[in-house]
Amino acid sequence: MNTPDLNFLYVVQALFEEKSVSRAAERLGLTQPAVSHALSRLRVSFQDDLFVRAGSVMAPTPTGERIAQGAIATLELIQREIWDVKAFDARTTARTFSVCLSDMGMIVLLPKLLGAMRAHAPHATLKPIQVPSLELASALQDGAIDLAIGYLGKMGDNLYQQTLFRRSLVGIVRAGKLKGKGVKGQPMKMSFEQFVDSEHVLAGTLSLTNQLLDEELRRQGERLKVGVSVPYLLTVPGLVATSDYIACVPSELAELFAQLADIRMFEMPVKLPDLTVKQFWHARFHNDAAHRWFRSLVAQTLGDLSDRRK
Repeated sequence: MNTPDLNFLYVVQALFEEKSVSRAAERLGLTQPAVSHALSRLRVSFQDDLFVRAGSVMAPTPTGERIAQGAIATLELIQREIWDVKAFDARTTARTFSVCLSDMGMIVLLPKLLGAMRAHAPHATLKPIQVPSLELASALQDGAIDLAIGYLGKMGDNLYQQTLFRRSLVGIVRAGKLKGKGVKGQPMKMSFEQFVDSEHVLAGTLSLTNQLLDEELRRQGERLKVGVSVPYLLTVPGLVATSDYIACVPSELAELFAQLADIRMFEMPVKLPDLTVKQFWHARFHNDAAHRWFRSLVAQTLGDLSDRRK
């Protein structure tokens, strides 16, 4: 298969826009005979004159105009998609960035990310997606999502991760259930006995939190009493506010729930590790300029520790 010399695209573009062989040659840094020779070869290849003398200028034939328009569009595409591939301007980009978030992430983190996106990339789109945990690694590899953000544990090979922030776990309880007013702005106290005797609301989206709590209680010879398990996170504050159920949630989520229902926070009477929320991405996109910018925006908005390869 003979591969054509694509330099003819530049010759056609120059002839079309300059309307002169001599000016086209000057623009291309070639001699006039070289451009004339190139035009002669093109006329043979396309079986058409392509450009003919019309008064003082070289005007395109209908075939020449179609080829010239195609050459211009092709060169613009090459410039945009190949030569400018490393360039990225957040202020003008219309790219869609997709991020996998849990229900908690949708509630607590998404508003912050949307605000940052509007401020720094007003024409870009942020697309939140939920992907089953077992499919996350492949979704990142395939580019179906740019980032996964959450308390996700080990995610697999060829993935980078960056710690964004850590959050402690606190309890929430119906207002008035615990005696005493506590210190304003500070969690109230609950005894270990009260805690293990109380029934809990468990949300499916907080499965890792629930697992941590259950393992710690078992270590201390107790069992987690489950009052009700719900699939939706936003049902938790309403259930706690209207019953004797309690729940264990990240502190930032507890603060939000306190605004939605008449509940109070209390210190956990069992010691649990803080939750470490990270962003994850695949090695394929590690050096992509737009991807680097998006990761930086997420880190600046939610936290800013250095990334590391796992």
